[in-house]
Amino acid sequence: MSFLLEVSHLSKAFGGHEVLKGVNLRIKQGTIHALIGPNGAGKTTLLNIINGLETPNKGRVFFKGKDITSLAPEKRAKLGIARTFQLLEVFSGLTVLENVMISLYAKNPWGFFKSLFLGDYFNPQERDLREKALFFLKEVNLLPRAHEEVQNLPAGEQKLLEIARAIALEPEILLLDEPAAGLNNRETRVLGEILKKLCENKKITILLVEHDMELVMKISQHVTVLNFGEVLAEGTPLEIQKNPEVIRAYLGEET
Repeated sequence: MSFLLEVSHLSKAFGGHEVLKGVNLRIKQGTIHALIGPNGAGKTTLLNIINGLETPNKGRVFFKGKDITSLAPEKRAKLGIARTFQLLEVFSGLTVLENVMISLYAKNPWGFFKSLFLGDYFNPQERDLREKALFFLKEVNLLPRAHEEVQNLPAGEQKLLEIARAIALEPEILLLDEPAAGLNNRETRVLGEILKKLCENKKITILLVEHDMELVMKISQHVTVLNFGEVLAEGTPLEIQKNPEVIRAYLGEET
């Protein structure tokens, strides 16, 4: 069976401390694959290696069968790997629409600020990009907020905006680092519905790092559990819920 993304025998150490120890991970296309584990298990480091922000000490990363271990993050993005982060990275002072348009400008030769000053008349692509940005906002239920300044959005909607910016790159796989952190129950429920829609309707594969176990178990098809930098278990959500080692190491710690 072929996989969209494969991580083989990945190891990473910082200052002598081994964060990842021979990790193997395989992501099937068209699925939501959750990566869970206690704080310090190595989840974010693994995402950083997958999208090129960190270099492994050992091991390889493959995307659609191609070895991408040495590729820069921007080259991986062009191949179809998009990423969001734990901390919000929106552009304050700009509108919600303009935040998404920045992602679109990154894909065409016109820079954002040049278009901002010259406008539609001098940039025939401007109108088309605006329409595309509105489309991606609709995908995450933010179309009514398009012309509001981004700092006026609650945290939940800012998280959705980050996802809109990521899918504007039209990725094949979306790496999400704790997208539900800081969200209330309603916002988390909306997030889960949107992620399922992106996977099922838009065929975007999702690798989800998350601590909200209700969200993970509700929307994921496959779960990998990291503990102290090693794969502790993997399987369906039901199999993970029943795994006694997982319960001891992680799920049992939830209150």
